[in-house]
Amino acid sequence: MAGRRSGTESTVVGGATARPGLAMQSGSVALAVQVAAEAERRGLPSFWSSEFYDRSAVVTLAAVAAATSRIRLGSAVAWALGRTPVTLATEFRSLAELALGRVALGLGTGNPQVIADWHGMDEARPAARLSELVPLIRSIWEVGTTAVEHDGEFYRCRMAADPLLPAWPASAADGPVGLDGDRPEILVAGGRQPMLRAAGAVADGLLGLPLCSRAYAEEVVRPTLADAARRAGRARPVPVTGMIICAVGEHSAQARTSAAFQVAVFAARQSAAPLMAFHGFEREAVAIRDAMARGDVPTAAAAVTDRMLDELTVYGTPEEAIERFEKMFGGVYEEPLLFSAGKGMPAGGFHDSLMAVCEAFAS
Repeated sequence: MAGRRSGTESTVVGGATARPGLAMQSGSVALAVQVAAEAERRGLPSFWSSEFYDRSAVVTLAAVAAATSRIRLGSAVAWALGRTPVTLATEFRSLAELALGRVALGLGTGNPQVIADWHGMDEARPAARLSELVPLIRSIWEVGTTAVEHDGEFYRCRMAADPLLPAWPASAADGPVGLDGDRPEILVAGGRQPMLRAAGAVADGLLGLPLCSRAYAEEVVRPTLADAARRAGRARPVPVTGMIICAVGEHSAQARTSAAFQVAVFAARQSAAPLMAFHGFEREAVAIRDAMARGDVPTAAAAVTDRMLDELTVYGTPEEAIERFEKMFGGVYEEPLLFSAGKGMPAGGFHDSLMAVCEAFAS
């Protein structure tokens, strides 16, 4: 896109670069436990688990909570739809107990096709539903002292106050906690305007999806969050936890191939079209979508240009990856997450890639 600023000219958060956590998509529960334990050992501040049709974020985080003691844990992203508000509230209350307050709840809806075909729901306004769901979950967490009487557009929930409900678990003395005591903070996941507005209005933070660049964060994400927060009467800025596609390898070419594959998977989705247009990547996106529609993943990855990788990812040898992270994403997010997806990658290769990220970005 003509006139688009370079990613190196300014920062969003005032210059301070937060240490990145790790977000993992796909792979087994056992691998997630192994990687989270390594991330904790290496001093990374957080570990986030995805949820798809192959793995539950809740079950994974329960296993990880039992195997770790300090690292912050989060869902990136758990299904907001398909579970009732009570189910979500109780699942993450239990996780908070297991993890002694180290858990964050990242919620997303998926795209319209996922909502209809996977969850069997006819939902034309997912952002509005999520905007109602988030405060309702908080109300259910308070049912120990206050009855829940909710009659909304999407949900109805009536629960008598239960003074016998056990108190929230005490925090680990040296571990991080949520924004509201020991109750998990709730983040709304998204990158398009409706979900950004939902996050700004009701969430403790935004969980930014992969393919978000510094420029998109500055020019679209932050202003939209701020406007939504102002309209909702919220005084404090809404923090952003942002996922950044990351591939670290012994050789630059190897890491580049892995990063290009991950970009292709996300860029092929129609939901990525606004961001591709923002950067002037429409032509590349068409080639990627056409190749993916044919099942030709190598051609799709080959259509990912160097400019796309430089704007949207962190990749290379450990030294190169650290340099790219500082240059392109330093100061962009309050909490950056290095994102790695294993779909289509050999199990051993995915393990090695995740361990390489942990080692490269160790404290």
